[in-house]
Order: sequence, then C-alpha cells, then structure tokens
Amino acid sequence: MKLANVSGRAALVTVEGTVVDVDRASSGAFGADITDVYERWDDFLSWARDADLDAFEAQPLSEKALGSPSPRPRQVLAIGLNYSAHAAESGFERPEKPPPVFTKFVSALTGPFTTVDLPEGGNTDWEVELTVIMSKEAHHVAASDAWDYVAGLTAAQDLSERVTQLQGPAPQLGFGKSFPGFLPVGPYLVTPD
Repeated sequence: MKLANVSGRAALVTVEGTVVDVDRASSGAFGADITDVYERWDDFLSWARDADLDAFEAQPLSEKALGSPSPRPRQVLAIGLNYSAHAAESGFERPEKPPPVFTKFVSALTGPFTTVDLPEGGNTDWEVELTVIMSKEAHHVAASDAWDYVAGLTAAQDLSERVTQLQGPAPQLGFGKSFPGFLPVGPYLVTPD
C-alpha cells in the first residue's frame, strides 16, 4: 500500500497512480491530516486493506502537491557511517557497533519535490537515504519485534553543509544538517507488505 500527503491531506495511491482522499473515502473515520492517520495506524490498515478504492473518486496526482509523508515527526534520528564507501570517503572506518546516531531538526523537513536554498560560502553535500516512518512509539524493543512499530518506508535526501558541520572543536552535525529544506522526504510511505 502507498500513502501520500497530497496538498496537506492523507491519500491512498492507486495502482494506476491516482489518489483517493482518505477522509472522504472513510466518511470521516480517518481525518484529512496524515499525522492523525499514524495515531490510529492499526485501525487505518484494517480499513485500507479492505477498502475498494475503485468505488471512490480518484484524482490525478501532481508532484507539486506532494508533501512529506510524515510532515510533523516527533523526532528525526539518522544513522551515520552506515556503509563502507561513505565511511571511507569521510576518512573514518565503518563502526561495528554502535553506529553514530544524530538528529536533524524537524524544521529541515520538506516534501520530495522542492527547491532548497543552499547557504552561501558553504560546501553542501547530499546522500539518499532509506527512511523508516514509525507507526507508534518504540523504546527498548527487541529486534525481532521492530517491524511491529514501523508504518512503512520512504526515501529521503540528507543534505549536509560540511563547512558548518565540521567547524569547531567537535562536529556540529545538527546545525550542518538542518538548514531549512535540508531533509526532502517522500514521495510516498510504502507499507512493508
């Protein structure tokens, strides 16, 4: 299943690539705000898997209308040096355990099709990332149970302004990676099934 944020409204993406508004199709059982859908994820999945999308008015999809499939996450956590080639180009060895974890500010978040203003005098770099969107709070979860907490996957770009990130006595990961627009996410949440 694919879920999208279309002009600020939760929408299911059909096989044909059109979208069906969740609020209208569910007769208001699930609101228009995609964040509210995640709050009731298990109920939403049950409804969406049984919904006959052909019975609802599907709309064409415009890339310009797509926002982040998770527009207001509580936290954005990222894993650093998680593949050998990037660790080598960064001058580090790939860590065995644990990999470095850093945050990106939510204010860096934007949709998948956007223009990002790059800071003057910097050195902006980017990486494409596999992104996990959680469906419920997870804390001290066994690895074997982790997928029970995942709503789905999407893509993201992790932009980094390396001059800001690397200045000072210690790296400034949060600042160098969190300029406005430095986290384009989407276009869709795709469920693990």
